Amino acid sequence: MQPNHMICSPNTPIAIASIVLILSTAAPAIGTLAPGDCIDFESLTPGTIYHVTDSFFDSGVSISAEPFQWSGGTWTSAGSSDVQTLNLGGGTGLDLGVNNINLNFDFGRDVEDLRLLFGEYGGNINLTINGDFRNEPNFDVLHGQIVGGTLVEVLNSPTGLGVIRITGVVSSFSVGGQELWIDDVCDSESALDCVEFEEHPYPQSFSYGQFFIDSGVIIELGEFFWFPTGSTIAGSCNVDTFQISGGTGQDVNSNNINLKFDFGCIYGRLDLLYTNLGGNINVSVNGAMANVNNMTDLHLTSLGGTSILVQPSTGNTGHLIVDGSIAAFSVGGQELWIDDVCIFDRSLFVDGFEFGNTAAWSGTVP
Repeated sequence: MQPNHMICSPNTPIAIASIVLILSTAAPAIGTLAPGDCIDFESLTPGTIYHVTDSFFDSGVSISAEPFQWSGGTWTSAGSSDVQTLNLGGGTGLDLGVNNINLNFDFGRDVEDLRLLFGEYGGNINLTINGDFRNEPNFDVLHGQIVGGTLVEVLNSPTGLGVIRITGVVSSFSVGGQELWIDDVCDSESALDCVEFEEHPYPQSFSYGQFFIDSGVIIELGEFFWFPTGSTIAGSCNVDTFQISGGTGQDVNSNNINLKFDFGCIYGRLDLLYTNLGGNINVSVNGAMANVNNMTDLHLTSLGGTSILVQPSTGNTGHLIVDGSIAAFSVGGQELWIDDVCIFDRSLFVDGFEFGNTAAWSGTVP
């Protein structure tokens, strides 16, 4: 899947920009989702059941339970939503089971972009964005669709878990299903500059077709291509604490699999730490893939309209630098460890510009 990327804010690391925003603005009022915050349902009580006309708060946001429309067009008010500990929504801690009911989120402000985790296990779904109501067999049908003036993207795994990303201004939002679980409804400004692989406790393993989120960045696991020919979808990505890549804390091992990093924006440079202990390497930038024996083979080459540097230019441990306009990036190896995947140098306009929202201009030109 190649997401339609938004354009990020100018040349200021996201993490630092978030701190500046917090320091320079008043604390959000009750009923308002703070910039970069998530509704994770952790303030709720496990086992609590909500029915139509009930409302409750989490993360300062009001959530109202409303009628649900079945696939045939009939509405029901007999559904319920319950607070669970089974993590069927794909997050951690508490999540919400959604059974023939819609949940309407009042964020207290327009949210520029929105992301949520879900587990979809049967029945139809309802989704309403900015008053535009959709009733579909599943979320996949909405992938790539414009709903309420926003772009909806759906990333699914074979287990039923997935991520919905909504790019554009969201003024009102509700979601519901029949056998649906949801978690981590987030203002996606929470993405950080560096993916350090610290958010999934060791040991963790991911395989082809799955994805995980670290530092607000979606990382999808894809097919690996051997050198000079052949490929596999039987590889794995493993979180470990060995620090083989040269970073600190945790890193990840790519074992015959590609890691596709979706930072959700166009950026001007990417750096990462790596150690290659054997086998070939795949690096893909903007859809152009290089399949090489070692990372150092890429030094002083061009790929996908960008320039590649590897420091040092010999050996099996170092620093990969991709310089240029980057909308998509993936990397993988047979015995490859990576850490500290960091992006820099954003474009002049923040997200929303591609939808004709001139208020989304940065307002400053260096």
